[in-house]
Amino acid sequence: MKQFIKYALGPLLLVLSLSTLLGLAFGWMWGIMSFALFMTMVAARDSWQLLTLNRWLQRHQMSSGYQPGGTWSQVFGQLHRLEKHAEQTQQKLREALERFQHAGAALPSGVVVIDPDDRIRWCNPSAESHLGIQLKQDRGQSLTYLIRQPEFGAYLKAPPSDRPLILRRVRGSDLSLSIQVVPYSAEERMLVSHDITQVERDEQVRQDFVANVSHELRTPLTVIGGFIETMLEGEPLDQATQRRVLSTMQSQTQRMQRLVEELLTLSRLESQQAPTPDAPIPVSALMQQLVQMGRQLSQGQHELESFIASPDSILGSESELLSAFGNLVTNAVRYTPAGGRIVLTWKRERGEGVFSVQDSGIGIPQEHIPRLTERFYRVDRARSRETGGTGLGLAIVKQIAMHHDSKLEISSEPGKGSTFSFRIAAARIVQNISAPSVESDQNNTR
Repeated sequence: MKQFIKYALGPLLLVLSLSTLLGLAFGWMWGIMSFALFMTMVAARDSWQLLTLNRWLQRHQMSSGYQPGGTWSQVFGQLHRLEKHAEQTQQKLREALERFQHAGAALPSGVVVIDPDDRIRWCNPSAESHLGIQLKQDRGQSLTYLIRQPEFGAYLKAPPSDRPLILRRVRGSDLSLSIQVVPYSAEERMLVSHDITQVERDEQVRQDFVANVSHELRTPLTVIGGFIETMLEGEPLDQATQRRVLSTMQSQTQRMQRLVEELLTLSRLESQQAPTPDAPIPVSALMQQLVQMGRQLSQGQHELESFIASPDSILGSESELLSAFGNLVTNAVRYTPAGGRIVLTWKRERGEGVFSVQDSGIGIPQEHIPRLTERFYRVDRARSRETGGTGLGLAIVKQIAMHHDSKLEISSEPGKGSTFSFRIAAARIVQNISAPSVESDQNNTR
């Protein structure tokens, strides 16, 4: 407003001053004539500027056609339309920015927009979770101040690179992030973070898996290779020694065969995409096979009992369920000293079916229980080798449980025994009306 007043009154005061001086010097007639002349020149200048503005607006007009009214009306009309168009453009830009922010908020990857000084201008919720920042509080803060890892600060200062930075143990947790900075605009950069924690865990599992398989195969191969070398290069063995050597080689071969078979089974279960069959399998028939299997393994060294509290059938794969339940029975026999007691039970709890194997064996310390279903994980490696375990049984049970909408529950106490329960979803349980409600099968020989 001040500039407008200065622009309007400045020439007028100047003209009045000059006209007054001319009037005093040459008479009032010369003063009036000079005032009129000067004002005509000012009006001509403003008219020329008005015409120039009108031509420019016509070249940039928002609509075509006849524009009614005089020059001033046309100018104000064009300015009004130009202002309206600018408002519409700003609204579209605001909507586009909101859509970008909503899309960025939905991304699983973290996105942070930073200025040349690494200060935060915007970030999405994933970035807040990954980096432990809060946009409302930390907007304008430097990322290097919030994430105080030397390699991160050096990465931001270095020239842009296609190679991402791997940050581990972010914010003191086990979180691992892949960080990459990409150009975003002339005055901004975009930092993108990906959570690779599970990827690194999977890679570690893969490396451990390869190492464990190599170790498990190396031992029996070394034993067999050593015996073969002895038999080829040494003196002929007497019959008793030869029988003992061949027996050892056979047991080591069988151990490798079991390992390969269980690896193939686990691989098939993990890659299986077809739905699990829904064929009804009577629990009584499964229990009979499991009791027979337990007796063969026990060789009369354990007290084996079975109880069926509810006459049911399970909808699923008979071969997979028999494999899972059989692994639980086998482990109970292997890790229960001679004279111990093993109880197989089927019952219903809150509509779910529960198959459990309870033993009076050596028990398992609590710190080992969460890892028992990991491949090749053993509480006692030496004892596992003595009993012929491969370390894959419970991993197979876990996969079969997942295929049958079920879960494996483990409770144990060292020196008092363990209970492994296979809990099956109620949707997979069908009650058999004609079947007996309770079965008991005992083998008390020791």
